[in-house]
Order: sequence, then C-alpha cells, then structure tokens
Amino acid sequence: MIAAKKVRKVKYQPYRKILAFLLLTTSMVASAGGGGWPMFLGNAAHNMISGSSLAPPLKQLWNFDAEEPIYTSAAVVDDRVYFATLPGRLYALDAATGQSIWSFSTDTEISSSPAVAGNQVFFGSKGGLFYSLNSRNGELNWTFETDGKITASPVIDRGILYFGSHDMYVYAVRVKDGELIWKTRLPTRTTNSGIYSTPAVAGDIIYVAEKAHNLYALNANDGELIWSYATDSAVYSSPVVKDGMVFIGGYDRTIHALDARTGELEWKHTLDEWIYASPVIFENTLYVGSKDGMLTAFQARDGKQLWSLDLRGPISSTLAASRDGIGYVGTEDGEMYGIDLRKGKILWKEIVPGDGFHASPALSGERLYVGTMNGYFITWGKER
Repeated sequence: MIAAKKVRKVKYQPYRKILAFLLLTTSMVASAGGGGWPMFLGNAAHNMISGSSLAPPLKQLWNFDAEEPIYTSAAVVDDRVYFATLPGRLYALDAATGQSIWSFSTDTEISSSPAVAGNQVFFGSKGGLFYSLNSRNGELNWTFETDGKITASPVIDRGILYFGSHDMYVYAVRVKDGELIWKTRLPTRTTNSGIYSTPAVAGDIIYVAEKAHNLYALNANDGELIWSYATDSAVYSSPVVKDGMVFIGGYDRTIHALDARTGELEWKHTLDEWIYASPVIFENTLYVGSKDGMLTAFQARDGKQLWSLDLRGPISSTLAASRDGIGYVGTEDGEMYGIDLRKGKILWKEIVPGDGFHASPALSGERLYVGTMNGYFITWGKER
C-alpha cells in the first residue's frame, strides 16, 4: 500500500459546545427512507441509495423550460424540487406538476447544486456569496461572503454546512444563521487551482479534493488537516465514503480507493479517459463513468473489474441508484439510461434530441429528475 502524506493523527475529541448541541438535535436533512434527495449525491457521505423502486420503462411526466443551461443537480424534498440555471436563477417547482412556485436571481453564475434542510435551501455562486433562502417562498435569509468563486455544492451534516471556495478555504457554517464555526485553507502550492469538489462527511472526518491533484481529510471538529493524498492530475469529481474506504476519480483517468482513516492507498485502476463524474457504490460494487462514455463496475474492496458498458457519449453526470439496483445516468449527447447495475445491462434509454446532460439525476419517490444543457428540466416516472 502507498502511504498518504500524514499531517497528524486523528484525534477523537468532543465537538465544541455549539457542535455538541447540534449532535443532540434531530437532523434536519431528509433521508433516503423518506423518499427525498436533499443535496448533491443524496447525503453527506455521497453513498446514498434511493429508497425508490422506480424501474423502466419510464415516461416523461412533465418538463419545464428554464430557457438557460442547467448544470446543477436537483434537490427534492417533500413536494418541491429545487435547481439552478447556469446564468444565475434558482427555481422551486411543484414536484408533481412542474409548475413554478418561485425563483430567485443572483448577479453571477450558479454551478453549485442546492441543498435543503428544514425550511432553508442553500447554494453558492461564482460571485463568492453563499446563500440561504426560505424554501417556501424564496426570500433571502442570509448570505456568507468568501473571497473566491463557489462552484462546488454544499453538504449538510448534523446542522452544519460544509462547502469550498476558490479562495482555497473549506468553510463550516451553522445552518441556522450562517455563523462561521471554522475555516481551513487547503495547502495547495499552485495558483491554478480551485475547489470544484463537493465535500463528503463521514463521522468526524471531512473529505474534499481540490483541482491541483490532491484529496484532503479534515477533522470535522475544528477543520485541522489529518492527511492528504496526491493524484496525478486535476480533480473535479467528489469523494464517496463507504465501509471505511474513500473513493475519488480524476483527470489522471484513475479511480483511487483509500483507507478513509489513514489515507493509505488500497487500490487504484486506470481507465482510458478522464473521470469527471463522481463514483457511486451499490451493495459492494463501485461504478465509475468516464468521458469516453464507458460505465465501469469494480469490486469495491479490491478493485477487480466486473464489467464495462459503452454508453456512447461523454459522462459528466453522476449515476443515481435505486434500492432495487437500477442506475440512472445521462450523457452529454442527450441520452438518459436505466441500467441493471448487477448485470451491466441497459434496460431503458431515452434520447433528448439536440441536447445533453451535465447535471446528475435525482431519484426520489417514483420519479427521476434532471436538467439539460439546453435548459429543460425533465421528470420521468411510470405510465399510469
């Protein structure tokens, strides 16, 4: 095994008083069992399997024309779906009908996917502001200012928001009022970097990657650096944590599997093209999409390749998996697939002509939600 650069040993210490209080409260984030999809990749550790039993064939139930490119993934909570357009407008739609309930405009682009907790919806903008809106009416609650673009999505864990900025800081702020708890500057040695990766939180450790090759583990108590691991190229995808391991892909065309506590490399596998989408775990299998259109399955514990499937279009969209082992993923060529994850078999495909998918789908209840690069937000479900 290859050792990561260790900064200090992990310390198991109590949270500060404010964090201790939050740990005693009930989490405000919806769970898979509740049928929601409250943030990018579903949950804080990025290992969510939807409680949905949605199975192909699917039918478009409604679509909403936002008239602007959609690069963010949706959050679905209760009866509403939230997403943003790239030029800078966040929408709340009725999840059943697709009717617009409210929208909120910023003065800069949004590539940060929204996250929802309680009656608040959160997102960042390329103007460096992080926003909290009232999820029922779209009114502004508070903003938090950073010194760089915010392109990555926020993650919520036990009442704390974690997000990165291109000022190279990772921030932990309180959900309730945006009060800063801590911030940590990642020790990059290049000016050509940025945090495009959404942090993953598992237990007392936060995992986040920055563009200049590195994955970091931070202590959730105070933001102190625990270990770092260097890949061989840029990293845009987000880490996934499951069963004591953390997985990350990058533009070195390689999927890296590390010990989550120590950062030591357990295994790695190099593909033929860049990895932009985040890996996904279902049962004991890891699924990785790459820019050459290949979806590849590996045994999570040792990296043994199980199968590879050609989807014939670049994959930037991260797969969403149902409890029954159906994976839904789109390509930049406009094809949305339903795949049997156990067998590596295509069960369903729909082409959106002249369009494409950069956003990752959200799977909630018996519906699949995703926006397109030409500005259509589409919902699929079963024919009635």
